[in-house]
Amino acid sequence: MLIYVRKYQLRSLQSFRRAGTNKHPDYSEDLTFKGRIIYDVAYPLNPAAAAIAAQLEAGRLQEALDAARDALASCEATDRPLLLCMKCNALVTLGKPLDALRAATEARELALPMHDSQLVAETNLALAFALQTLEDHGRAIDMAAECQSIAKARLDHELLARAWRTLAISYSVLGRHQQAIDLLEQVIPLLAEHGRSPERVFHARYSLMAARSRFATGASGSHDENQDDYRVLLNDWLEFADDVASRDLVRLHAMALGNAGIAARYAGDLGVALDTLRRALAMQQNLGLRGHAAVTESHIGAALQALGRPHDAISAFGRAIALQEDGNPRELASAWEELSQVYESIGDHRAALSALKQTRVFERKIRDDAAHVAAVKLEQRVEIARLADQWTRLASEDALTGLANRRAFDRRLASMLDGATRGKAFALVMFDLDHFKLVNDQHGHAIGDAVLKRFAATLRRDRRSDDMAARVGGEEFALLLGIESAEQAHAVAERVRNDVKREAWGEIAPDLAVTTSAGVAHSDEVPEAERTAERVVALADQRLYKAKNAGRDRIVSTD
Repeated sequence: MLIYVRKYQLRSLQSFRRAGTNKHPDYSEDLTFKGRIIYDVAYPLNPAAAAIAAQLEAGRLQEALDAARDALASCEATDRPLLLCMKCNALVTLGKPLDALRAATEARELALPMHDSQLVAETNLALAFALQTLEDHGRAIDMAAECQSIAKARLDHELLARAWRTLAISYSVLGRHQQAIDLLEQVIPLLAEHGRSPERVFHARYSLMAARSRFATGASGSHDENQDDYRVLLNDWLEFADDVASRDLVRLHAMALGNAGIAARYAGDLGVALDTLRRALAMQQNLGLRGHAAVTESHIGAALQALGRPHDAISAFGRAIALQEDGNPRELASAWEELSQVYESIGDHRAALSALKQTRVFERKIRDDAAHVAAVKLEQRVEIARLADQWTRLASEDALTGLANRRAFDRRLASMLDGATRGKAFALVMFDLDHFKLVNDQHGHAIGDAVLKRFAATLRRDRRSDDMAARVGGEEFALLLGIESAEQAHAVAERVRNDVKREAWGEIAPDLAVTTSAGVAHSDEVPEAERTAERVVALADQRLYKAKNAGRDRIVSTD
């Protein structure tokens, strides 16, 4: 079955079931979301994270946050990044996105030195979640794009789908609804086949429904066309609500029912709308979802008014206003204005005027709060920028030595190659620590790490601002030098070699001696038509191997 919204073609949710959802081994009809069974599949090595994920899905948000804090107080270092991601997710859902962003940033800082790309991707997704809540969709898209690259490198279909879902959410909020819908239509069958936990399929389906709802709200068309669109959405929201209810995804169920009720109201099915909204309200109140409950009460009021029950509508709007006490002034102004219109419809002009005055109070508050909101958003932008500097630095820095990592080296080499086409010559020196494996074997890896750090300090010494020292492998290092000739580069490499030889290595371990070999390549040695990163690195490597084969502890800069 195909459905149409204006000129765009959309598949119904039922088609995603036919597309393979039930093929997934974890998606059988007798499997529910009770306890931690499903989350143990998603987080097999971290039972605390599995328990917190289950609490989040059950709507026990404060319990989830408390559990994350308790687990972090006593966890192993390797478990900490993922637990911080769970803490981030709980904080976002509880309306504390800046605190969530700080937790996710700490998670990323800890994950990068572990050299586990899957873990780095998890922290990126947590960062993106917090950034989306803070409406910084540009940086959220950057985080999701990095996850996409990791997923492709790992051939990880589930991670790729999760990255695409994150991208799609930002696209939809930014008004690129069809792009979001197209992406999510690929995500759902991908997660159904490759997802380690089926709850992720439901979150992707929810995101697709939300994107379609945003699209329908902003669509321009006749009244009948709009109602037809909302009837389709109503059926899909109800089907989705039944699916998540059968698997005890309580929070998603409450949110889906609320959206179904809103769709029914806009579709003109007021009886269905009222019944569905009341069911959603009861769940939202039970879960403590105060903001969702306030919105639901407002739609109940609107439905009652449309059904010719103004006195009941007045009560509903009153409850909505009470739930929003000290809440969003824009939503309060809207509720008071709708209440004013109900009073006007029954001829109670005094009450209508009083409600309208309240509307104006909150409209003034919106204007008065504008400067405060701008200040808060400025503070948020400053904090996001500060944290973003940390992400950028950490993504480019080798965790052990503090030198540039391979990714940063590749970027700088590409930049220098571009400069060489405009006459800005450069040299590459590739260093290797001689017999480093023996250092680890005879003295242990802690001593080996100390050697690497001290060599890095030597390499960094006396460098100019446009030079780059990088660790590009285990005991392999590189120097990129903005320098005119191979002879000058050879002299720099010789100074490093001599400094290493004279270093007081005995301070690290008795009888320890360390030497280094290097190969030098200069950009002018390679014809411009052949001057690629691979060609320059290969030339330096070739000379490095020549130095090692000639007895080590030497520099080779010619063939």
